[in-house]
Amino acid sequence: MSSSFIDNALTCKPLQLVRKQAHLGDDNSRYTPVAILSSDSERGTSSSEQQQQSTTAREAPLRHMNLFDLVAYGVGGTIGSGVFVLTGLAANQYAGPSSSISFLLSGFVVALSGLPYAELSAAFPMDGSTYAYAYITLGEVFAVVASLCQTLEYGIAAAAVARSWGSKFVDWVNEGGNVPTGLQKFLDPGHHINPMGGIIALLCTLILLLGVSESKMMTNVVSTTKLLLISFMIVAGFLMSSNFFPDTIASFSNWNPFVPPEFGAEGIVDGASILFFAYLGFDAICNLAGEAKDPVRDVPKAVMYTLLIDGVMYMLAALTLTAMLPYTEISPVSGFPRAFGMNGWIWAEKLTAIGEVIVLPLVVLTSIQAQTRLLFAMSKDRILPKLFGKLTFAKKRKCCGKEGKEDTIGNLTQNVQVCGVVLVILAIFVPFQYLDSLVSAGALLLFSLTDW
Repeated sequence: MSSSFIDNALTCKPLQLVRKQAHLGDDNSRYTPVAILSSDSERGTSSSEQQQQSTTAREAPLRHMNLFDLVAYGVGGTIGSGVFVLTGLAANQYAGPSSSISFLLSGFVVALSGLPYAELSAAFPMDGSTYAYAYITLGEVFAVVASLCQTLEYGIAAAAVARSWGSKFVDWVNEGGNVPTGLQKFLDPGHHINPMGGIIALLCTLILLLGVSESKMMTNVVSTTKLLLISFMIVAGFLMSSNFFPDTIASFSNWNPFVPPEFGAEGIVDGASILFFAYLGFDAICNLAGEAKDPVRDVPKAVMYTLLIDGVMYMLAALTLTAMLPYTEISPVSGFPRAFGMNGWIWAEKLTAIGEVIVLPLVVLTSIQAQTRLLFAMSKDRILPKLFGKLTFAKKRKCCGKEGKEDTIGNLTQNVQVCGVVLVILAIFVPFQYLDSLVSAGALLLFSLTDW
C-alpha cells in the first residue's frame, strides 16, 4: 500500500474527521501517513537492517510476526470453550445434531463483522484495532468508548477464562480423589475465591514478561497442539461412529432426527445466539497489526483464515459429538470427555480432559497480550500515562555458558506488569457470571461500532 493511498484515505470524508483532533496535526502523530507506514518496517528496509537500528530510538516493538504467527495467535485466542464446552451445551439444550447449523449461522454473522476488520486493518496497519479506527473516523470520544469495550473483550475476558480454567483444574484434581485437606482448602476456599484462576493469570503474565519472542513461540506451539488435539477428537469420533471400532454406542444414526422436533428452527437460531461467543477474539489480530511484518497483506488474511478455521473446526466438532452420543445424553459441561468415556475409551476421556486443561490458558495469554497493545496505542495518543507505551530492551540470560543475544524487538514490560496485577486480582475475586455478561455486552457494542 502506497503512502499516497493512505494520504488520500486520511483526507477524504468521513476520515477527514481525524484532522479535527487537537494533537493529530503533530508531525509525531502515529496517524499521519508517514507514521503509519514507517513503524520499524518501511518497505525498503530489510529485517537485518531493522535490527541494526538503535533500539533506544524506537518507540514501538519491532515488526516480527508473519502470517503463520498471526493465524496461530488468532486461532489460539478463539478456539477453546467453543469446542470443549459450547458444542455439548448447544447439542443438549438448544439444537441437537443441528447445532452444526447453529455454528454455521453464528460464523456467518461473525464473518460480516470480520470483513470490516480485514478492510480497516489493511487501510490502517497499526496497534489499537477498533480504538484506532474509531479515532481516525469518528473522533476521540468514540475511540474511548471503543477502548472500554475492547477492555471488556480482552482484559475482562482473560480474567473470566482464567477463573473458568481454575474451576476446571479443581474439578480435575478432585476426580482423582484422596486430595489432602490443606490442599483442598487452598484450591477451593469458598466465598467465590478462585486461587488457581489467579495463578494461571500470573503464569501467563510471566510468560509475556519473558519477552515477545518467547510468548510468540509459546503461542505457536500451544495453538498447534490445540488443533492437533481437536483434530484427534474429530477423527476418532467419526471413526467410532462409522463402526470402525466395535463395542461402542457411537453411530451416525444418532443424527436422526437431525432437527429434533422439540427444538425446531427456533432452537437453531437460539443456539447460534450463544455460539457467537465461540468466535470472539478474532479482532485481537488487528490489535497486533503494529507488530506484523507485512500488515497490509497478512493481517486481513489472518482474520479471514482464523474465522474459516474456527468455523470448520466447530462444525466438524458438533457433527462428531452428536454422532458419538444421542443429543439427550451429551454432557452440557464436558461434552467430548464424557462422550469418549461412555463409549468405553477411558484413555481418550482422560486425554481430552487433560488436553483442555493444558491448552485453555492460551486464551488468557493472548487476551492479556491484546490488552497491553490496546493500552500501548492509547498511551501513544496521550490518553493514558507514558508508562503504558514505554519500551524496554533486556539482554537475554546466559545459557550453556554463552551470552544471550540482546532483545531487539522490545517489550512493554511496565504495561504487562500493570495489566497482570489487575487481571490476577479479578481472576481470584470476581465471579465468572458477572464477567461473562460484561464481555458479551462489550463485544456486541464493539462490533456495532466497527461495522458502523
